[in-house]
Amino acid sequence: MEPLVEPPNLVIIAGHEAEDSQHSYVEEEKVGFLNWINIRLRDDSFLNSNRNFFTKYIPVSEEGDGLFNSLKDGILLSKLMNDSVPGTVDERALNYPKTRPLNYFMMLENQNVVLNSCTAIGCRIVNIRPEDMADGVKHLQLAVLWQVIRAGLVHNLTLKKHPGLKKLLLEGETLAKFVSRSPEEILVRWVNYQLRRVCEGKHIKNFYKDISDGVAYTYLLTAIAPSETDLLPLREVNLEDRMDMILEYAENLGVCNFVTSKDIIKGSPKLNTAFVAQLFNMYPALDSCDQEAQIDDFDDEAEVYIEETREEKSYRHWLNSFNFNPYVSYLYEDLRDGHLLLRVFDVLKKGVVDWDRVNKPPFESRLHVFKSIENCNYCIELGIQLKIKLVGIAGLNIYEGNKLLLSLLWQMMRHYTLGLMKHGDKEIGEEEVVSWCNKRLQVDK
Repeated sequence: MEPLVEPPNLVIIAGHEAEDSQHSYVEEEKVGFLNWINIRLRDDSFLNSNRNFFTKYIPVSEEGDGLFNSLKDGILLSKLMNDSVPGTVDERALNYPKTRPLNYFMMLENQNVVLNSCTAIGCRIVNIRPEDMADGVKHLQLAVLWQVIRAGLVHNLTLKKHPGLKKLLLEGETLAKFVSRSPEEILVRWVNYQLRRVCEGKHIKNFYKDISDGVAYTYLLTAIAPSETDLLPLREVNLEDRMDMILEYAENLGVCNFVTSKDIIKGSPKLNTAFVAQLFNMYPALDSCDQEAQIDDFDDEAEVYIEETREEKSYRHWLNSFNFNPYVSYLYEDLRDGHLLLRVFDVLKKGVVDWDRVNKPPFESRLHVFKSIENCNYCIELGIQLKIKLVGIAGLNIYEGNKLLLSLLWQMMRHYTLGLMKHGDKEIGEEEVVSWCNKRLQVDK
């Protein structure tokens, strides 16, 4: 049966940067995000406190601009971020309403904390300013909100947390290549892996059209929780009734019920991704392979690829803060051809890269190694030119994914950060930064 997919309910809003510009957002997504907030933060003592006379946080109202107004001061987003990835925001750094509502400058300070923290947990914040959030620019607020929700849902989608994910590797695919995949790609593979167990020939390619008839979800639930679910929803001819049964099963499994039947039928990619991510987090159903087989199959490269350190994550987030395409998912795989590093060097010093010397991917397979190493060697040359300290590192080390890459990234990040702190034509060094910090500490005592 081919479902009749309704178009999303688009809300058109006037652009904030020009009178004749327009933007839009999907009403179903707004309601879904709002319900997620109300469910996840309903037990927060501050948000539910009676002393918040000037701002009613929880529950967020579905009426009018209730959601957008609640996001303006940054407090709700900070709370949600700590719910998604605990410890991301130091809430002591936030301004809170006390005897009067927060003024605009206090709201901007909070939004600065929010956006910086978003970048720290891997959210892609593209051309969004604190002013956009405090002014209530709706489509940008929803963009940040989705990134925060998504970060929490896919936080545990790693080989360290779930070694059984190795079952999802394609033939000939390396672990390095696998971990560079987006969470959405991995979730699609997980769904197809479960579908193969219970329904040969059934598979999906996306989280919109391919799931809108509910068949894939019905089989998925029976695969991951066979004792609590069954195939009865498939007997329902009416799609909405079928989806209601699926969501009832999911709720009985402990899944937060913020997705509606119409969201599935309309094929909302974000809401369906969130729904599947919840199912994975609660019922990964990848534990059937024994531990000995897991260790043997990972062999030596498991030590390299199974866990991302805090240092590696920091560098990856820094690189992604430049909003380059493609997105960096795994340092050692995504930087091998040197091209993205060269783009970063061009940010460090505009015009330093001679692009006529750069090999631009994709490369022919027979030339891939040579052209990649040429780019990597050029990176080392530029590093020396910018007086970056590079000891014992060559272009080949970058191509091979050697840990020495981290020393190059540290020096590039340091060069970039100190460059931001220039006072006129005067360059600021580490000594000045340490001196400033000590003075501030003396003042605060």
